[in-house]
This record gives sequence, structure tokens and C-alpha cells, in this order.
Amino acid sequence: MNGLEDVAEAVFRRRIEAARGLDPADKLLAGPRLFERACRLATAGLRHAHPDADEATIRLLADRQLAVIRRLESPQ
Repeated sequence: MNGLEDVAEAVFRRRIEAARGLDPADKLLAGPRLFERACRLATAGLRHAHPDADEATIRLLADRQLAVIRRLESPQ
């Protein structure tokens, strides 16, 4: 591994250890929190790619991306 891979591996291991220490209620909330974060990052990327788009357009683009992902992930 190179230096960057070592750092990434160390961060990953720290996150695993932190997750193991969470109480059950926090573990239950982790999934929705991660999904919300992923949605915020995705819409930020869409806003960057489409700076003139309004919120309705960003929402439409995000919905389209999710539809593509669902099709790709669904069993054939």
C-alpha cells in the first residue's frame, strides 16, 4: 500500500471501531443519517454540474439518478 491507502485504511478501521461502540439506538439511526448525507452530497454535485438549475430541476435530476441506480441494482 502507499501512504494514501494506509491513511484510508486507518480511517476505515477507526470508523468500524467507533460504530461498534455505538448504542443500539444510534446504530438504528445510522442508516437514515448516512442516506441523508449521501443525498446532500449527490444534490450538491448536481448543483455544481448544473449551476443554473432551480431546486425542482435538481430534485428531478436526483430522482432520475436514483431510478437509474435502482435499475442497475435490481436483479435481472
